[in-house]
Amino acid sequence: MFDTQDTRAFLLLLISTFLLTISSINGQPSYNHCDCSGPDNDSDSANYIDNLSSLLRSLSSKAFTNSFYNDTFNQIYSLYLCRGDVDATTCQNCVKTASQEIQKQCQSNKTAIIWYDECIVRYSNLNFFGIGQTTPMVLMWNAQNTSSREEPPWEAVGMISELLANAPYAENMFNTSEKKLDSGYRYGLVQCSRDMGRDECRNCLTQLRENISQCCNGRRGWQIMCPSCYLRYEDHQFYNHKTLAPSPPPPPPPPSLPPSLVVTALQGPPEDDQEEGTGVEILLNDLEGTTGTCCMEAHMHAKDQDHSREMHYFNFTAILAATNSFSDENKLGEGGFGPVYKGKLLNGKEVAVKRFWAKSGQGHGEFENEVMLLVKLQHKNLVRLLGYCTEEDEKLLVYEYMANTSLDSFLFDPTKSRQLDWAKRTAIVGGIARGLLYLHEDSRLKIIHRDLKASNILLDEEMNPKISDFGTARIFGRNQIDANTSRVVGTL
Repeated sequence: MFDTQDTRAFLLLLISTFLLTISSINGQPSYNHCDCSGPDNDSDSANYIDNLSSLLRSLSSKAFTNSFYNDTFNQIYSLYLCRGDVDATTCQNCVKTASQEIQKQCQSNKTAIIWYDECIVRYSNLNFFGIGQTTPMVLMWNAQNTSSREEPPWEAVGMISELLANAPYAENMFNTSEKKLDSGYRYGLVQCSRDMGRDECRNCLTQLRENISQCCNGRRGWQIMCPSCYLRYEDHQFYNHKTLAPSPPPPPPPPSLPPSLVVTALQGPPEDDQEEGTGVEILLNDLEGTTGTCCMEAHMHAKDQDHSREMHYFNFTAILAATNSFSDENKLGEGGFGPVYKGKLLNGKEVAVKRFWAKSGQGHGEFENEVMLLVKLQHKNLVRLLGYCTEEDEKLLVYEYMANTSLDSFLFDPTKSRQLDWAKRTAIVGGIARGLLYLHEDSRLKIIHRDLKASNILLDEEMNPKISDFGTARIFGRNQIDANTSRVVGTL
């Protein structure tokens, strides 16, 4: 027997279920946010409201046949954009609902925008067509963390970066992706308003991605919205696969393009009239939230007290091309967590690619550890991490290339060891000591390497030493002088 309180709770649950069912049957769009940020109407507000009503009513009539439409009426500019995967009925229903709601909430404002999961509607008394706008920006996220151990932010940033590279060239400027991670599947989506050009689309998405760290690290899902573009990341499939068309990759450079022009396109911020790049390397946002700059070989700036640095997210296809598909002739050596290959990027820059053992758990923690440490550390006697890649079940780290390989190749070679006179040996020892001092005392972190050996000391073309391989390094507290360990690490 239910008591009165139980009966009320049951009825409430029944009514809620009924309302949700009706909403599902009717396909009601999912409301996110509305911004009425424009100036208030003046004395002719009655005429403006009448004109606005007529314009908004006309939008929904177009939505059954067009997923995007912009129009002007009596100097009121408006558009709607439906998400690239929704069908015509859902699009029309969303635009109709959004048009009614935006007028209800914002009719006293001359500029407004409303976001639903399935569409956006916006209007203004100023012409915004073709202009990339990232304000107002709305950040939304799931309240539940991924786990007690936060999900590495680069997994989400990497997926969004891949989508961002293709979206400006994709049909309807819309792109989705799913990827299997160690913690399960993840799903991503990006979209730009189709009144913009490719450059505006790319710049808009880039600015949104630079805000990921402000809301979204360690979250199961999140979305960032602005007037001109949108991105979303979830641990469940929230879009419709069936209606998606494959996204073409960015077009390659013309075969006749001189190498010098390729270098120009891949280095430094582009000029306003510069041709679009090849998309070999994708812009990656600072994992700690500082902003980057937009360019063809786009940059991420992670700053510490010593230097600023740049880091990239590399396409897997770009790494395959650079290393000749990890050919044996490009193999430099092999460490405890995988082989290292020499590579050459399109701009001619030589790199070293560390390939962690594929399709196994070995090295996963070390991979995360090394990326997180080297993003935060920068010193002339530490090897420089240029970027990384997590695609096709691969875990790849891309370093600056050291022309003279490692110290052990000199010390244990009877011929090459003769090149190390006492002056060079003293300089190498001094450089290693400076790098260790930085790790132990002078960096923002207190790092113990735990596997310092001759093969982990790399030498550049001038025989300057750089400490490498931070996979087993350990972070200590600033005032900590001892710690316990539960396992043996390093080289036997």
